[in-house]
Amino acid sequence: MIVDIPKNVRLILDRLNQKDYQAYVYGACIRDLLLGKEPINWDITTDALPPDIVSLFDGEGFTSIPETHDFCSVLVVCQGQGYKVGTFQTGKDRRFTGDIKQALLHNDFTMNAVAYNDRDGVIDPYNGIEDIHKKLLRCPGNAVERIREDSTRMLRAIRFEAQLGFEMDEALLDAIAALKDTLTVGNSERVCNELTQIFLSYKPSVSIRRMLRLGLLERLIPELMPAIGFDTKSSYHDLDVFEHSLVVMDYTKPSLSLRLAALFHDIAKPNCLTIDEQGEGHCYGHAQSGAEMAKTIMARLGFDHKTIAVVTSLINEHMNNYESTSDLSIKRLARRVGVDNIDNLFELQLADIKGSDRSGKDPNRIRAVRNKCWEVMSRREPLSTHDLDINGYDLMGLGYPPGKEIGAALEYLLDLVVDNPSLNKKDTLIELLKNRK
Repeated sequence: MIVDIPKNVRLILDRLNQKDYQAYVYGACIRDLLLGKEPINWDITTDALPPDIVSLFDGEGFTSIPETHDFCSVLVVCQGQGYKVGTFQTGKDRRFTGDIKQALLHNDFTMNAVAYNDRDGVIDPYNGIEDIHKKLLRCPGNAVERIREDSTRMLRAIRFEAQLGFEMDEALLDAIAALKDTLTVGNSERVCNELTQIFLSYKPSVSIRRMLRLGLLERLIPELMPAIGFDTKSSYHDLDVFEHSLVVMDYTKPSLSLRLAALFHDIAKPNCLTIDEQGEGHCYGHAQSGAEMAKTIMARLGFDHKTIAVVTSLINEHMNNYESTSDLSIKRLARRVGVDNIDNLFELQLADIKGSDRSGKDPNRIRAVRNKCWEVMSRREPLSTHDLDINGYDLMGLGYPPGKEIGAALEYLLDLVVDNPSLNKKDTLIELLKNRK
């Protein structure tokens, strides 16, 4: 096997070799090449220690930047492109080693435990190439030890199943089932990143069911457990709440906020169910209650504030029946949901209808409201504080202190301008603030 290494990467390898260091490209770039894909990143591993890497690539066309979150690697910049150069290391305690095979042993999966350079050729001590051809996810060495080194690898395995179409071997499945309770949940950036990629996969329901079978879903999102098998006693639903949510999620486009909203849109139904005299089930208030539950879940999982705000607004509005479609009501809807987010609301509602054979709702009505919304928004009338003919600096000039008070004043003005766009003139807005009670 001969790898066509990019010029910049070869320059880095050559400089390390000239100083008698071992150096290889490894991991995802080799795997992607074997899968017929163009590598996104070219990672380099070496027995040079991080301080030596920094000094070696300081000048002469290179810039070196130590990774502050990972003291075992250095970002080397060559001709404007950055490449991660990491030192051989072993185990959970991340001790340095001079043995490439020992370093590869502590990678997550055999498919990522393959290295290459022109001098030594392919280094594949754990049969990663064979596993790539078999589309098999397997840990190098002992699977339990590899998972104990990094519990996030449990989610990464599920993510690779979704992205690459690989399947886990029995040892890996057993290790995950045995160690599921060691997965660190609280506000973990790496857990959030893995979940994000899972939710954006072609058919996220497959991965979520895998998480459920392995005990990881209960660990990560215990609030979803009551939805499993929950019958709302409604003539408008043919699936339980959990299955319906997964179907809706699969029907949505791969947008993170949309997929999250689909997963959580009915999560509060088990808490809100009432049965009327005819035996028909109703879940009044589940949208608002579900938005609060989703907010708590996403904060715990480490999603950013913007995503949380977008998802909660979608869940809050997903039961909107659009009793009024006047221009003013449409503008107020766009104001509540956000101009950039409004189309996702219609996508969620259409997927919700599609996800139930008995919904009784007319998707053409949603499409008609969406068309009306586009028509109203095309007029470019003010719908956000950025559209006002006044800004925070203007308010500071009027004596407003920096901070929440400025934001509240702008929101107050926007409420007035949405109702009456003719008010959106700086002098008029200033007068409105002066006369504000």
